[in-house]
Amino acid sequence: MFTEEKILTPELKGQRTLAAIVFTDIVSYSALMAANEEHTLDLLRRDFQIMTEVCHRFDGKVLKKIGDALLMYFSSAVKAVACAKEIQSTLAEAARHLASEDVLTHRIGIHLGDVYFNGSDVMGDGVNVAARLQSEAPPGGICLSQTVYQVVKNPLALKVTDLVPKKLKNLPDSVSVYQIPPISPTPFTTSWEFASAYADPEMSGDESDLTIYSSGQWILLHEHFFQLETYSHTPDGKLVVQIPSQTIQDDAVIQSFRPNLEQSQPLNFAYQNDGFLARVKGVEATSRQEGKIWTLTFEPKLLRADGKTLEQPYKSPKRAYSVDDIAELKVRRLLLNDPPKLQMLRDAQVVSPAFAEREMLENLIRSSTTSVSVEDCVLQSLYPLYKDNPRVFLELARLKAIFFLKAAGIVDQVLELSLGSISQGKVHVRFRGKRRQVYFDIEPSIIEVEGDCPLVNEV
Repeated sequence: MFTEEKILTPELKGQRTLAAIVFTDIVSYSALMAANEEHTLDLLRRDFQIMTEVCHRFDGKVLKKIGDALLMYFSSAVKAVACAKEIQSTLAEAARHLASEDVLTHRIGIHLGDVYFNGSDVMGDGVNVAARLQSEAPPGGICLSQTVYQVVKNPLALKVTDLVPKKLKNLPDSVSVYQIPPISPTPFTTSWEFASAYADPEMSGDESDLTIYSSGQWILLHEHFFQLETYSHTPDGKLVVQIPSQTIQDDAVIQSFRPNLEQSQPLNFAYQNDGFLARVKGVEATSRQEGKIWTLTFEPKLLRADGKTLEQPYKSPKRAYSVDDIAELKVRRLLLNDPPKLQMLRDAQVVSPAFAEREMLENLIRSSTTSVSVEDCVLQSLYPLYKDNPRVFLELARLKAIFFLKAAGIVDQVLELSLGSISQGKVHVRFRGKRRQVYFDIEPSIIEVEGDCPLVNEV
């Protein structure tokens, strides 16, 4: 086995200092070792040499090698993140010229915190959090703590996915996590990694106690869901995603996205905590051992640029609704079906104050400043299709809800959206979202909703 190697330098021993700690780990390392231990160790030594060389170029120090993990220290958070990006980019570029069995996929976590060098080891908050963050990163990606992100977001002009605060293993408090997707798309990944993500036996059956806080590696394209392999940005602002083909039906759907003479209609697009409309700029298929992998290029469509109207408050005979009240109505419809959808708007001959008030609420919910509007409860619309697989249902429902929350302009940032557990025909929902900032000197409001959503509409 690859034993622990300690590489503490004399000048660090006996010191306590604020440090940017970079922690790396290999995806599916145990399975790789079980399949071919000697070959895996050779690949590990190769990648560690590359990573060490990159670390030194950014003035970092390799502190420890522990099995498949590499622990690095930087006095600068900016250099730590720049180094991590360069490591993932270098490994991804090298992977393009290698057979799939000669590629290792790494995750990286980075935290800025207090550490202590005691002469034979390094300990402290910086190490513990960085180690936990790497497990939250996607294969080939990077996760940053909020402390690191606040320091580096401007110098490095990062584009990241803001995940909900996460409760990391063995840490007392939740940690805000920022995710940098894989730097460069690669056609390689471990086959069992995505096979297990797509059809893990533990995902089926009774999971009534399950609660999910993210949508995993699912991506929403139009009205279809796919498991994503890589997600990256190009220098000109386009998005590139890679989707491994699972079925002939997947191939047919993805082929239908091909742009037609630059006149393609924008598609619904959602991933992690972001959702918007995007135009398809390119669709390409590449064959590999496990089947096809599709590479799609998208151009995000700025929703605010084509807003229909500005948000306006409303005053009914019974109460006044601020723009934030109306936003909360939309959230409650999406996530709790509260109030239930009014199936038929008022006939011209019907005169009823109660019905008129109810119709007014429905119109407020359906109103939108973008081309995306809210009508239905997302959880109720998806439950009949995925009720036999609770985890998949919750992750897909969360992702589709993210699309409407963001693309309809209801919130500017999703701070938290958890779904579960499922009990007695209902699912528990917790949501916190930050509204768009309108005035620079006034903090945007926070929309908070919590409750149980009935999975079958009885109205």
